[in-house]
Amino acid sequence: MRVLNLTKQEKDALQKIEAFLEDNNIQLRYTEEDENYIDFMEERIVVSRHQEPTTIIYTMLHELGHYFSEFHTQEDSHTTQVIEEVLAWDVGKDVAHTLGIDIDETRWQTLMIESISKYIEK
Repeated sequence: MRVLNLTKQEKDALQKIEAFLEDNNIQLRYTEEDENYIDFMEERIVVSRHQEPTTIIYTMLHELGHYFSEFHTQEDSHTTQVIEEVLAWDVGKDVAHTLGIDIDETRWQTLMIESISKYIEK
């Protein structure tokens, strides 16, 4: 990701995540679209460039949370989508700790609540 004016902490976090993705054979693609997701079939995380660097970092961690979550159900319902999202944020935070990435709890929780709210309001 080529973003100017990254803090040292943001640069370090991105480097750690990108190395982790490479080690786990997960591709990373930045997009001009306003969407973030994980494509399990392609083993690829897609992240919008149109976000603040910290949001991009937290989004990447969240998408990794989906990848490593142990919650897999055949049922595709509103309830299971919300559960998947909550667990992905939780596992994503675990990934951050494993990689030695500091999390700003207030920013993390704000982004998590905003993101989960979109699924609840569907």
